[in-house]
Amino acid sequence: MLTTEEIAALMRANDTFSEVPGEALDELAAGATERSCAAGEDIIRQGVRCGDLFLVVEGGFAVSVADGTGGGEREVAQLGRGRVFGEIGVVSGIQATASVRATTDGRLISIPGKHFHLVMHHTPRLAESVLRSMARYLKKD
Repeated sequence: MLTTEEIAALMRANDTFSEVPGEALDELAAGATERSCAAGEDIIRQGVRCGDLFLVVEGGFAVSVADGTGGGEREVAQLGRGRVFGEIGVVSGIQATASVRATTDGRLISIPGKHFHLVMHHTPRLAESVLRSMARYLKKD
């Protein structure tokens, strides 16, 4: 299991959190949990609310969206160590815009949305950083 300091260090290494003050990252890390997942496990399902933000510790994860043909999906990204997902749902409160499935056994850091919002409330740079990250992601489409 990772320590709070190790979780904060992983977040610091990610572009999403690179401009967030260290104290805020430490606070986010203190409320985070580590979880294991098996290959094939659904982490987030498109159309379902997910209130957590995730940071990949190890393993591979496929991001896919419904292809509009009645049940099929189209893969749009592969995520590995250090990548963040779930931020759109955490920030907006809307249903997931994509599904995320483990392609290998892996480990994730999970930050509950309520904890994220608590820290964001007194750290505007956190909100700015996550919104900037979301804009970069959406611009790729």
